[in-house]
This record gives sequence, C-alpha cells and structure tokens, in this order.
Amino acid sequence: MTQNSSSSTDKRTERKYSDNLFYSALKRENGEADTATIASHVGCTRRTAHNRLNLLANGDELSKRTVGGAILWRLDSLAIPQVDTSDLDQTWRSAPKRWSDSLHKIAPYVGGFPASLANYFIKRFTNSGDVVLDPFCGGGTAPLEALFLNRTAWASDAFSYAHTLTTAKCDPLPRDELTTYLDQKLDESDTIDNTNFRLLDNEDLHVFYSDYTLDQLLRLREVLADDTSREAMYLKALVCGVLHGPSEMFLSLSTRDTFSGSTDYVRRYAEKNNLERPERDIRDSVLRKQDLLERDPWPTNPDSNVVKADARDLPFENNNADLILTSPPYMRVLDYAWNNWIRLWWLNDDRDQERDKLDITASESKYRDFVRETLQEMERKLAPGGYIVLIVGDVRKNLTNHVEYINTAYLIAEEAADHTDLIPRQIINDDYDLDHRNYARANRLRYDYDKDTTEEKAMSRLDRCLILSNHDHQLPDSDTVDLAWDA
Repeated sequence: MTQNSSSSTDKRTERKYSDNLFYSALKRENGEADTATIASHVGCTRRTAHNRLNLLANGDELSKRTVGGAILWRLDSLAIPQVDTSDLDQTWRSAPKRWSDSLHKIAPYVGGFPASLANYFIKRFTNSGDVVLDPFCGGGTAPLEALFLNRTAWASDAFSYAHTLTTAKCDPLPRDELTTYLDQKLDESDTIDNTNFRLLDNEDLHVFYSDYTLDQLLRLREVLADDTSREAMYLKALVCGVLHGPSEMFLSLSTRDTFSGSTDYVRRYAEKNNLERPERDIRDSVLRKQDLLERDPWPTNPDSNVVKADARDLPFENNNADLILTSPPYMRVLDYAWNNWIRLWWLNDDRDQERDKLDITASESKYRDFVRETLQEMERKLAPGGYIVLIVGDVRKNLTNHVEYINTAYLIAEEAADHTDLIPRQIINDDYDLDHRNYARANRLRYDYDKDTTEEKAMSRLDRCLILSNHDHQLPDSDTVDLAWDA
C-alpha cells in the first residue's frame, strides 16, 4: 500500500470512529482498560484501536502503561480504583434471595436497591448513633435499614409517592391504631354524596376496578385528601401497596406486575386471560397487608426525619450526615411518574406535575448540571470524615447511527472532582442479570403500549456503586463488615 493510500485509510477511520468514542469506552471502564476491551466497546478492530489510542496518547488526556505484557490505556484526568462484587469476600450479594424485613414490603417501588445493599454500606461506613441521609429516598429502603441498625435516618424526595412511602416505613402504625383510624375514615366516606361533585376524574381506572371497589376508593380518597397526619400517611401508603397486583389481596383485577401498567396493556392482558374485575373490600385488603407487615419485628429506634424536598436544597443541618447513601436518577432510565400513575391518582397528585419535578432528562449536559448542584448540596450536608455512596447504572442510548453507553458513575465522579472537594475513592461494579429486574420490564411495557412512541428510550446495563469522601483516610475494609443475614 502506498503512503497516500495509507493516509487515506487513516482519514476514513478517523471519520468513522470519533475521538469521543474512544474516550467514552475508557469512561465505561472507569478510566483504564486494555486495547481489546476498548476495541470491543468502539466496535473496531484491535489494530485500529491501538493506532488511534497511540495518536490520542500524544496529547495531555491519555497515557499508557504495560502490565504483564498488555498495554493499559488510562485517562489521566480521572482514573478511579474499581473492584467487582465477585472479587470481594462478602457483599450484599451474599445475602439470601429477597432478604429484608417485612416492613420493607408496604408497597412496591420500581428501581430501588435491595435492603441487603443498604445494610452492607451502613455497617461498613457508620457506627451506632450516626446519621444516614438519603436525599433520593424512593421506597425508603436506606432510611428503614438505618433505623434497624440504630442510626438516625434523614430522608428526602421530591416525588410524592416516595415521600408517602418512606414516611410510613419510618413511623409505622400498629394494627390496633390502624384499625381504629381506618374504621373512622371508612365511616366518614360512607356519608359522602358523590352526586354533588365529580369524584371520578380518570376513566382508565374502570379497566382495573369493579364499580363496587372503585366507589370505595373514590370516597376514601376524598376523605384523606388533605390529611397529612401520621395515621393518614400510613394508611395512604398501605392502600398504595394493595392497589394492583397478582393475588386476591389486591383491589384490582389480577395483574402480573405491581407497577402501574398502561390501560391498553392491562385490557389486552385481561382479555387474553379471561380476567374479571373483582368486588374487593378496602378494609379486608388493608388489614391483610398489615398482618403481613407485622410478621417481623419493627425497629425500636424512632429517630427519623422524612421531608419532601429537592435534593439540591435540603432542609437538614450542614456538616452532620456521616453517610449519604442514595440512588439518584440516572438520565431517562425510569419514568417514576408513569410507573406509579395509579398510585399518584390515589394520592391526589398530578402525574405530569410530579414528572416535571423529577428532572428526568436524556440530555447529558442538563444531567451534568443537575448532578453538579446535587453533589454540592451533599458536600454541604456531609460530616467531616464522612462518606457518600451513590448507586447508579450505566445508560445505553440508542442513537440514529450507533449505540452510546454512558458510565453514569464515572460521569458523577468527574463532576465531583471538577466542582467539589469530594474525592472519588472507589467504584464497585455489580454486574448481574438486569433483564429480570422490574424496571426493565416496566420500561418495555411502557414503550410497547404507551401512545407516545417518540420519546427517547434508555436502559441500564450495569450497576455501579460510587464511593466519595471529603477526606483521604483509608477506606474501611469490606471484609470486616459483620453481615449476619440470619439475624
């Protein structure tokens, strides 16, 4: 091949594979990887990857080193130590399947992390009496585990359903108190004359509920609408837990999932399986749910503070959280408002308004802005010597001509390093079968049947735990964590 033809080939290769693809491949591997791995991510040959990386290494952002005969390419801007869960002697993955206290199961929350993960990190990074903060508390998993482990729990979420659910978990109501309050509110609801005002504002609900059950829901919803007492918050959360699902305990026709599917999907599913809308009684379903929740002991530590607030402006005292443990939203992997649209109706919240509060965006630049402001607020709340653990997933974006992967943990680490004094300490890679996780199915159903087919779709492929700190002390050894899964 002549020099001119070789030069022409190099230029064609440069046009086909942009520099950003190689940098993105390195970011997926937390800043360092070998040639074969990078070539696989980019979709080019090893030779092409080697040649292009050599050219990039002439700049200031990329360097290389040889380890055991293999060349490792490194992003000099930020290379974070990483470890896989399989390389650790013990993690939350060693817990029995579905390990958790029964109180965690008040109501489903798609996209949350397991209780065993919260238990592991709280034990690893805090001591009894310390403060654990979750500014994206979701289903309340971290705050409840903090209470079980005798820590102070601070929790916040801008999402109405998340706030209701976490409030109920952190301050549950015993059966006798629940029964008294429930009977009182049901008696009040029986006095409502529903001909005087329009109670039913969502005709889609007829797909899920019989007229008998829906009438009960409408009346009780009206009675509880403006009640924010401890009793009301707990009852609202309990009803959220029995609104729809696969067994006779649930108020709806039998649905295979506990997230709120689209009416088109549920209608087709019901017709295919010859399902009828049952006449169920709210009181019976709620008390059956309560009996399940009381199978295990509840936490005796009541030290919690749950608020509805934006994670960028938290109403908690600065410099006091010993551990911030949370799973922030990552791009547009989940539409929480859509997946809980029936629960939002029950809570008298507008789905579109709730969605607007959650900063769901597919724009990387807008997401970076959100992450930056959130990290700066976390830094203000973190106590000296504290840690931040963020549970996030990689994001796959199907673009016009190619698939792009974003390592969300690395993106957040970049923002932390560039705009705060927080130090990225470690990334724990947790690769397991995401195809069977609830939120993957929830998104597939949403995009199969929702009328809006133009919205960009994103799917998480790998979960990572990013550990940050405001100090350079040695990380507590993972192997010394006392994990008593039978306790």
